[in-house]
Parts: sequence; structure tokens; C-alpha cells
Amino acid sequence: MIYSPRYLVEPVMLFFMYTYIMQLIFYSGIFQADVWYEQTKNQSLVRHCLYHKSEDICQNLSENGTQEFSTFNMYISIESSLVGIVVNLLVGYIADRVARTTILRVTVFTSIFSSAVLLVNSLVMQMPKYIYYIAVFIAYFGGGFGAFMGTAMAYISDIADKNSRTSRIAIADGMLQLGAMFGTFVSGLLMSHATWYSTPLLCVSVNLCLGFYVLFVIRDPQRAKKPRSESVSFKEAFSQMVDVYTGPSRYRARIYILSAAYLLHFTAFLSYAGFFVNYLLLPPFNWPADKIGLISSISSIANFLMVILVPFMKMARIPETLIASISCGMCCLGFGVVTIARSFTLMTVANLLKGGSGVALALYRSRLSKVVKPTQYGQLFMLLNCFESLATLISSVGLYQVYLYTRKWFPGFAFTILVVLEAVALVLTLWDGWLARLQGEPDHMDPELLQEDQQEVDDDELLSPDDYVSTSENGQVNNGLEIEVNPGRSIN
Repeated sequence: MIYSPRYLVEPVMLFFMYTYIMQLIFYSGIFQADVWYEQTKNQSLVRHCLYHKSEDICQNLSENGTQEFSTFNMYISIESSLVGIVVNLLVGYIADRVARTTILRVTVFTSIFSSAVLLVNSLVMQMPKYIYYIAVFIAYFGGGFGAFMGTAMAYISDIADKNSRTSRIAIADGMLQLGAMFGTFVSGLLMSHATWYSTPLLCVSVNLCLGFYVLFVIRDPQRAKKPRSESVSFKEAFSQMVDVYTGPSRYRARIYILSAAYLLHFTAFLSYAGFFVNYLLLPPFNWPADKIGLISSISSIANFLMVILVPFMKMARIPETLIASISCGMCCLGFGVVTIARSFTLMTVANLLKGGSGVALALYRSRLSKVVKPTQYGQLFMLLNCFESLATLISSVGLYQVYLYTRKWFPGFAFTILVVLEAVALVLTLWDGWLARLQGEPDHMDPELLQEDQQEVDDDELLSPDDYVSTSENGQVNNGLEIEVNPGRSIN
């Protein structure tokens, strides 16, 4: 049943990431093009230099616009991160009270709006800078990629038992990696050889198809009811959100440890992606953009292959702690190699090692979902998205500034910091595995344990998809169930 189209969100994750990456690259590219067009008034030259910066005229053009472009990216990162943190906290409060498909639909149609803004911008060059900030604010205020991914992960946790959840989440992460890889390739190809509006036009088309699929095909799973609360104040909303970390639980220490490991690992993962391109564009490398794109794609392919192998590792009964530890260890080695590498071969090796980063992210998400209540899946993944927004701030504002200050005397210093972050994440991962063994929680659930775990929630404590069809004004569902807030309506 869970593999029928009505319960598959993984294809949506692939194409949503595909359009998200395409829009992200186009957003940066079109702004950089605007800056250069102001200097040259020559659109053909701007298009040529955007992807062929090795020529003298293009290098001069790039140097003149680098400062403004870097400042723009920093402010966009700050804005998206702050808005993302606030919105994910608010969405997390309702995530376990409304139908999952409701949030998925809002985020997809928000992406359609974002694509439409970029399409207008591509048709009308020289859009005022404040329009970019307004568009980003609206896109993230509607949930954005964070709310979509958090809801999709909670959806998978609803329909997959503890034994198969790691594999499903790993496959979902593989879809994200595949979408990022193809999104990067197609976006660069279209911006280099097609008209400006081709990228956002394709994004609008794909997102409309996703909107149709989520609206008419995806069905809400049966899941645990959220206990009724007498208060709906913002204070109560915040207290229930943080209950994931403050409420009574025998797994409290593991929740803290896994969350800290997730934050450190994601910060290192994100920072590497931000530093690496800039690192190779500058001396002593001065590599052309196409060469950097090739070596970056190697990392994406390796990441995809590694996360797809996780279900087979589970079938071979390899402990999850060992899998996550190997992933962190590979990243440590990869970041370390970058600090000393000067050849294409060594950089390729470093990116292959960094390809293991996605495995740890999938394992952290899965293991956290196993130590919180089923009624807290939405809250958990939204809080993890807040951590990702925080990691973006740490990376783009903090660590990137360290990189700028140290790149002249030791370009690899920033990567040394990433090695330290990964090493701490590795220690935390091993600590979690040790605590899990002490608590008698195996990495693989035996059939008897799995059956007992599934019986922990009684049938009368479950919400079926039909419970979201209609509600009365006082919050009572037509079949007699009560929930805290009006969960909205679902077409399914």
C-alpha cells in the first residue's frame, strides 16, 4: 500500500529539489547578470561571461561585480535563514494538527509563485534590487523548501515502520541529491545556451505538474492523534514545539546528542559547498567554471550512490551507528584532503569522500524519528529545518567571513574548521550508539519488537485521512474525534 502512487512523496521530493536548485542558481545568475549589464549594456557579453570567466575581459568584469554580488548573497542568506527559522517554528506547531498534504500543497504553490517572479524578471531585465528581497521573503514566508522537506520526512515517518524508515528516508535523500545534480546541470546548460526565460519557464511547468500530483494524487496516511490542548496562544504554541526537547522522555539525552550532531554535520556539509567553488576560482588554482562544475558533480553522484546503498546496508544488518560513523569519517578525510590538495586528482578524491555526507543526514533524521512520539514527527522535522536555517547563518555569515580573512595566508584554513566540526559530529554519533545499546535499542528491530512497537498506539488513538475531510466550527470532526485546531479541508 505504501508504495502506491497515493503514498509516494519521493518523486515529488526529486522534482521539487530539481526546481529549487534551478531557481537558486538562476536567482544568483540573473542578479549577477544585472550587475554586469549595468557596466556593459551588452547582454550577449554578459551571457558569455557568466559561464566563461577565464578570458581577460570576463575576469575584469567579474572582479568589478564580485563585491556587490557577494554582499547580495550574504543578505539573501540572512533574510532566508531568519524567515525560515520563524516560519518553521510556526509550521511546526500546526504540522501534526493538519493534513500533511495541506502543507505540501502550500509549499508547492509557493514555489510556483517564486518561479513566476523569476520568469517576469527574466523578461524584464534590471528589476529593482528590493524586488529580489521581497520575492525571497514571500517564498520563505509560504514555507519554502524547509517546510516542504520537513513535511515530506514526517509523511514518510507516518507510513514507514521503524525497521524500514531508515531505508525510506535514505531513498528520499537520494531523490534530493539526484534533483540537485540534474537541477545544477540543466540550469547551467539553459543559462549558457538558451534564452533567459527558459529556466524559470521550465520551473513553472514542473511545479504546476507537482501541484496537480499533490492536489489530486497524494493521500494523507493514518497517523497518531495530537492530544487536545485548551490553549492556542503563541506561548503555548512555542512550548509545545520545544516539548520535543524538554518533555519527559527516556531518550532525552539521545535527542540532544543526535540534534547536535545533525547541526554540526549540516553546517560542515553546507559550508563545504559554499567554500569549494570560491576556493578553486581564486589563486593558486584559477580553475575555469566548467572544470569546477565537473568536479562538483562527482560529489553529487557519489552522494546519490551512497544514500541509495543504505537500504542494502540495512539488509546486510550493518549497524546504523557504524554507517553514520563511516559517513562522518569520510567527510573528515575529504575536508582534510582539500586543505593540502593542489591537483585535479586529489580534489576528485576529496569530493568522492565528501559524497558520504548525505548518508549521515539520512541516518540522523531516521534515528531521531525513532526516539520521539509519533505525534511529534512534524514538530521534529520542522525543528531540524530551523537547525538547517541556523547552519546557513553560521556558514554564510560566520565561517565564510573567516574564509575571506584567511584565504590569503592559508586558503585551506576554513576547511580545517570543517574537519573539527565533522570530528565532533563523529564523536557524538558514536556516543549515541553507545547510549542506544545501553537502553537495549538495536539498530535493527526484531519482528517481535517491531510488532510490540506497532501496538503501542491503539486504533482509537489514530487519525485516518477521512478525519481531515470536514470539521465543525468548534474544532470537532464529523466522526466525533477532537483535535486542537481546525485541521483544514482535504480533497482526498
